[in-house]
Amino acid sequence: MSIAKKVTLVVSLLCAALLAGTAYGLLMLRELEVREQVRTQAQLLARALKLSAESALETSQQLGAIQSLAAGSAEMGITFYGLDGRAVVPAPREEAPVSSGRVLRVMERNQPEEELSGNAYAYRVPLVYRERVVGAMELNAVIAAPAWPRTSLLVGGGMLAVFALLVGFFSRRSIGRPIDQLMDGMDHVIRGDLTVALPLDRNDEIGRIAYRFNEMTAQLRDAQEEIHRSADAKLSLEQRLRQSEKLATIGQLSAEIAHEVGTPLNVIGGRARTLERKADQPAEVLKNSHIIADQADRITKIIQRMLDLSRARSPERTQVDLGRIIDDALSFLEYQIERSGVQVVRQTTALPAVKGDADGLQQVFINLVVNAVQAMPSGGTLTIAAREERRRKVGLDLAPPQQFLAVEISDTGDGIPEEEHGKIFEPFYSTKRRGEGTGLGLTVVHGIVKEHDGWIEVERAQPRGTIFRVYLPTEEQPATRADNTMEL
Repeated sequence: MSIAKKVTLVVSLLCAALLAGTAYGLLMLRELEVREQVRTQAQLLARALKLSAESALETSQQLGAIQSLAAGSAEMGITFYGLDGRAVVPAPREEAPVSSGRVLRVMERNQPEEELSGNAYAYRVPLVYRERVVGAMELNAVIAAPAWPRTSLLVGGGMLAVFALLVGFFSRRSIGRPIDQLMDGMDHVIRGDLTVALPLDRNDEIGRIAYRFNEMTAQLRDAQEEIHRSADAKLSLEQRLRQSEKLATIGQLSAEIAHEVGTPLNVIGGRARTLERKADQPAEVLKNSHIIADQADRITKIIQRMLDLSRARSPERTQVDLGRIIDDALSFLEYQIERSGVQVVRQTTALPAVKGDADGLQQVFINLVVNAVQAMPSGGTLTIAAREERRRKVGLDLAPPQQFLAVEISDTGDGIPEEEHGKIFEPFYSTKRRGEGTGLGLTVVHGIVKEHDGWIEVERAQPRGTIFRVYLPTEEQPATRADNTMEL
């Protein structure tokens, strides 16, 4: 049930109760008025008849005429009693003890008495003749209960119906219709339409609700516009960030290409200078020509790998002779080693074959040797040692031990501070002087070794220098070889 209908029903019921209460009160007042009129009429008639009745009581013939005349004009019953309490007029009859007793009591007290029992009213007065009570007179009347006229009921019902219609009309107009408008506005808001506005032509609670509703929709519109602006700004920012990431990737790729190509270019430059000095030695010319050609092929592979960077690429795994990889790395860097005055000491065993990518592993050891040589600009000792170890892989403490080949490359340079050991594998981080590196060499080395399911450890050498230790997994073979040390 709507609020307007509830208000109409409640107000109509209250009005009906008010009308019924008013009618009942009016009836009670009317009944009191009728009773008072009967009482007044009885008392006036009694006073009017009292003198005539007192003088004629002894001659009862005249009492009948007085009783008939008075009863006909006043519509009351009149009874005259003698001293014995029995009725004289009308004719004597057996009186009830109660009535007889009340008449005797009136004559005994010589005082009038009235009695109201239900709708029956009785007024009794003593009759005194020559200062002597000679009898009593009783006036009886029936008080008719006032009835509500049918016309009044019809008028009251009609007025109530008209009142209910008027209340319903104004309730619908003042309450129901504004609430319907408010609900309709809420439906628009739920559907996402925030342009709806309620009329503000009322100066009451509903008008204030409409004002608050319009304020709410205005704030929601502002918030929605702010969200759209924020979303557009966020989208624009994301686009700029993506562009920045692309530029950063391009820059990192360019730096990596420069670094990767720089190593073979150094080899080529060194071999070209060797050719200048040994141009009269055909064997050296042939050897250095082959090295220059190999490094040119390596540059081509590096560029091709960078161009294929968008495609997932796994290294081409074959059985690799790691001892030969190390020999080739030292041969390629022969010029740089001699120029820096570095002495190379290699301590190896009969190394087992390692399954891996030859070019990638060659790049690992070339980079590590170049770093070691650059760490000793005034000369020093470069030591390369290799041995087999059975241990667990770093980070897999619960895994069973495996067979690994550990290759150590140590120098006698200034060394890397221990607090920087955790940073040297980060891209673009370098401890070299400006112009000596891009900060990507060890990052590339770390990535290649990780692709081969290995890892790199770094520690400070004693009394000075740095040790890089590369661990590469080998195939399980009986470890029957004896370690021996040899100097090259």
